[in-house]
Amino acid sequence: MAAVVAAAAALLLTALGAAPIERAEIYFVDGARAMVETGDFLVPRYRGEPFFDKPPLTYWLMAAAFRAFGVHLGAARLVPVVAGLLLIVVTAALGRRLFGEPVGLRSAAVLASTLLFMSFGRVAMSDMLLALLSTTAVVCGLAACDARAMRRDLLLTAAGAALGLGFLTKGPVALLLPGFGLYAFLRERRCWPFTWRGSLLAATAAAALGLGWFAAVYQRLGAGPLEYFFLRENLERFAGETYDSGRSPLFYPLAYLAVGLPWSLVFPVAAARLPRGQRGLLLWTFLMLVPLSLARGKIDYYLLPLLPAASIVIGQFFARATWDRADRAWVRTAAAAFGIGLLLVPLAVARLPQAWKPGAAAQVLLVMVIAASTLVSLAAALRPSPGRLFVALAGSAAAAFLILAAAFLPAFRAGQPNAAVAADVARERRYRPEATLVLCSDPARVQRDVLFLTRHGAHDRCDLWAHAASPLPFLLLLHAEEHRALVEAPGLREVARYTAVPATALTFAGLRAPMPVVPLALMANYSTSDPVAEIKRRRDRKHALRSSGGEADE
Repeated sequence: MAAVVAAAAALLLTALGAAPIERAEIYFVDGARAMVETGDFLVPRYRGEPFFDKPPLTYWLMAAAFRAFGVHLGAARLVPVVAGLLLIVVTAALGRRLFGEPVGLRSAAVLASTLLFMSFGRVAMSDMLLALLSTTAVVCGLAACDARAMRRDLLLTAAGAALGLGFLTKGPVALLLPGFGLYAFLRERRCWPFTWRGSLLAATAAAALGLGWFAAVYQRLGAGPLEYFFLRENLERFAGETYDSGRSPLFYPLAYLAVGLPWSLVFPVAAARLPRGQRGLLLWTFLMLVPLSLARGKIDYYLLPLLPAASIVIGQFFARATWDRADRAWVRTAAAAFGIGLLLVPLAVARLPQAWKPGAAAQVLLVMVIAASTLVSLAAALRPSPGRLFVALAGSAAAAFLILAAAFLPAFRAGQPNAAVAADVARERRYRPEATLVLCSDPARVQRDVLFLTRHGAHDRCDLWAHAASPLPFLLLLHAEEHRALVEAPGLREVARYTAVPATALTFAGLRAPMPVVPLALMANYSTSDPVAEIKRRRDRKHALRSSGGEADE
């Protein structure tokens, strides 16, 4: 077990702070930083304004990491890393309780080498913490079935505490998802561990930990923040058109096929081979999928709380002593398909422009790792056994992810102009603090880095002519067509030029799409006493005079 946790730690910690800012990370890191800087740990803030999209537990933990290690991305991302490592341990405990020690160990290894876990174990958001607390509540509730009276009450209290902390992490969904698991397992085992004393202790722990912050917010700010959180952030996310709506009810099964690699290829046959009397895992998974699939808003990482159950289903399959012919045929095909599919990784990476890739040594190493992983997977498929195929799938997935996380994600972030734009915005605002950054489109997601590095929030505006001609000071980040349209605007000054590739290049869809290099220009509609700007003005004037055949004067 220690080896699995150590290997997972290596995967998650490698170059942790060097990866690009992903998904909704900016909301959490900016909110946590605001708590540290303002000393107000009650009201989360985003871009300086109260922000009640999520309860505060994730912000508090990231703020604690900032205080301990400094305000940087790596510190914030330690929170999902620690939650992920603990989730491995809890998943092993659940697998061991249901099927025995070998299944617990294999389940932990399956979870640790699943693509969604490896990628989101490094993303500074609340979802890994939610998965940990949900699974912990189920484990404690299930363990209470076999415990004596005193220990049973302690386990129920721990389950209630996990539910309360889950509520403090993401709200009502943190009660729903583990509630399904407890129902499934207790129904299957015909167990009811809830004594009056234990139930009261559990409810008290859940209420004290889960509702205290909401009560404090109500006392300070009234009902408005609570109405926003429960009605808009939760109800509208489920039933409205606000977030990622319009996706098919089959979105999650198809998403799991992609983000659950390599194990999603094995899950159907593993689920079919679950012993009778041990199918609470499938009921739990199905019950969690129902509200997620009925919700209008669907996002792939909402599958994280389902991964422990899916990992145990797969772990018990690989722990079986023998497979029949159909089992071997299925897993052989899955291993061969995964091995061949790995060859697409270096082909996709090769499409990146050279400036966004690491050095030649890392590129060669990636090809070697992928080639070796493909050969190992194909060799295991030719001579199938549960142990050989298990090691091939887990090792190949982990090795490929490690080289991408260690070398290619940092190189991609370094190739993007985001840090340079942030530095230029910070320098300009030192001389004109009231200057505001505006942009119409943001293919490189520059504004995330600008906010994190400069504490200045950009504004999405497409009436760029009005801002260029405004008497108020504005910085305009323009793509090529916008730059051509505005370059002759009177009083507009060029601060710097950059090149970027779309941030979607790192997604499944982006790897299939064209990957253009996008020129960007930062312009200012005001003059400045910045000496760097004056040096640039003289250099540009010399270049223009030489190009026209004139003489440059100082």
